[in-house]
Amino acid sequence: MSTLEEYQAYYKTRMERFENNPLYPNSYQSEKALYDAIASCSELEDFKGKLESGNLNIKNAIALIKDKYIARLAHFKELKEDIRALGPERVLSKIDQAATDLEVVNMVSDIEVANGIEIAVDEFTDTFYTSTWKVLEDIEVYEKAEIPDQYKAEFQSSIDEMKKSIRDRYQQEEENNTAWKAGWKFDFDLIWEERHRRKIPFKDDMLTKRINQAKQIKGVS
Repeated sequence: MSTLEEYQAYYKTRMERFENNPLYPNSYQSEKALYDAIASCSELEDFKGKLESGNLNIKNAIALIKDKYIARLAHFKELKEDIRALGPERVLSKIDQAATDLEVVNMVSDIEVANGIEIAVDEFTDTFYTSTWKVLEDIEVYEKAEIPDQYKAEFQSSIDEMKKSIRDRYQQEEENNTAWKAGWKFDFDLIWEERHRRKIPFKDDMLTKRINQAKQIKGVS
């Protein structure tokens, strides 16, 4: 059976692993509270009462979550990942309300699931570059090609088919994606948000050109 001294050494080691670590200020204070509690015990049995009266285990779990999500929030803010930052923001705004281990787990899980859906919906914007861009380039090549008259009808048919494929893709996406967000429509303005813009390795004037080209084909202003 473990002795009081062994438990005291264990909680001291837990406290010291977070000491002077700027990423874990809340965890350090929480672990220090645990260590101070057991260090003040003359009998091991006294520790349980101090844990329960101070709600120290729950506070410890909350402290670690706070440190984790503070770091995540700072990271996402630096990257201008506004949608991903919503999860940490919500966790940090609510986590102090948790009173039990189960509430801690369920609260974080519910927020993460909801934010995961928001992230998935936001990433539908990526289809503009991953699926539409190459077709837009092909259309421009076909439209500007110098070809004999006898092939013009065939080329025009190909152009029309490519434009139709773009319209059909947007329509299908808008129908399918309403399962994730009611009333979802492709928002071309989101392409300019930093989290999407940095994925497109072209200058602004070319991006503007392709967006206008896609809007014209789709029939939106």
